[in-house]
Amino acid sequence: MNQSTNQLVEHFFRHESAKLIAVLTRAFGIRRIDLIEDMVQVAMMEAMNSWKLNGVPPNPSAWIHIATKNRIIDSLRREKAFEKAMVLSGQTLASQELVIDHWLEDEHISDSLLRMIFVCCHPLNDRKSQVALTLKTLCGFGISEIARGLLLPNETVKKRIQRAKKTLAESKVSLDLPTGEQLYQRLDVVHDVLYLMFNEGYSTSCGIDPIRSDICEEAARLCHLLCQSSCSSPSTKSLLALMLFHASRIDARTDDQGAVILLEDQCRYSWDRHLIESAQGWLAQSKTGQPTTYHLEATIAMLHCIAPSIEKTDWSGISILYGQLLEIHDSPMYAFNQAIAIGEMGDTHEALTRLKQLKGNPALKGYFLLECAIARIYRLQGDTKNAIDSYLVARSLTAVIHEQDFVEHKIRSISDSTKDSATQSE
Repeated sequence: MNQSTNQLVEHFFRHESAKLIAVLTRAFGIRRIDLIEDMVQVAMMEAMNSWKLNGVPPNPSAWIHIATKNRIIDSLRREKAFEKAMVLSGQTLASQELVIDHWLEDEHISDSLLRMIFVCCHPLNDRKSQVALTLKTLCGFGISEIARGLLLPNETVKKRIQRAKKTLAESKVSLDLPTGEQLYQRLDVVHDVLYLMFNEGYSTSCGIDPIRSDICEEAARLCHLLCQSSCSSPSTKSLLALMLFHASRIDARTDDQGAVILLEDQCRYSWDRHLIESAQGWLAQSKTGQPTTYHLEATIAMLHCIAPSIEKTDWSGISILYGQLLEIHDSPMYAFNQAIAIGEMGDTHEALTRLKQLKGNPALKGYFLLECAIARIYRLQGDTKNAIDSYLVARSLTAVIHEQDFVEHKIRSISDSTKDSATQSE
């Protein structure tokens, strides 16, 4: 199959599988979620084979919807217990099919998606299991992608998802939207899911593309859907603001060959000012007396977006905001980013001390960007030898092609600038 068809099918898997799973689970119950997921996978395989031979149909979404619906209905016809239950309820598969078609209309899909998001985030399961289940079921994430986001081993994530599905199925949880206190308990987890989803798109853990804008767009779309619903909160709006600030820089984060460009090297004129203004609007709407981590992270992202250059960025303000984040949640990633801000402020000795201390943190073991940050600080100090050595360590820590290419580009850049300096001194 050619690459474009492969990419199209993957795109539809990311975008259409959530809709199908949400609608079909709403129609046939949470205990059939494994069957429903299997049928969606089969439909995607059918799409690959059929579209390769016959070309892409005029309406690919409808094609996949029909293929999946037909397969699950055929499977349910063979279930005598289900057939008996339908008779007792006065329904038929034909009438259920009409309901599914109705729910698959654009104006009804949002409601089904919201319901399913909150079902996956049910408090019967622990927080990481809720996040893992939602990312797998509704976001089309693979086990390795989820494991990377949650800092857990692949096998642990796989078992958590299996247990979470079993718990929901055996408890026969309602697919109605929660209300009151239950709503806000689950909303925090929904935010975590969307946050991790956007992060995975913004810096992918697998594949050849360093950025998956389609995943970022889907995370922002779901967050916008949540913002416009009765389930919204100030945190929801600040999370959307955070996503839009980051999204404004997506086009500037890679060059024509697809290599990663870090913040200090990006062309700021190519940043999307419309998205930045939209993000500022959502951040203003999200104001609350008790700022959350999303408020503080969105404010940091805004300071980057409004700065005219890397040198004129308010690094002091950013360092203070990371300090506030650390008071809320003692995350090694917040400590990592605060150390970078301290280095950019000019205190490279303190920055280097903090970054080296973080190498002993288990959560950052093998984290190649930590070595890149250390290399950056060495370069700010003018220590090219240690900078190159740190980049070489970073390259050994990643198997992702675009990350290796980025590191090699940095090493060449240091070597070239060192040669130019030597030539000028002669």
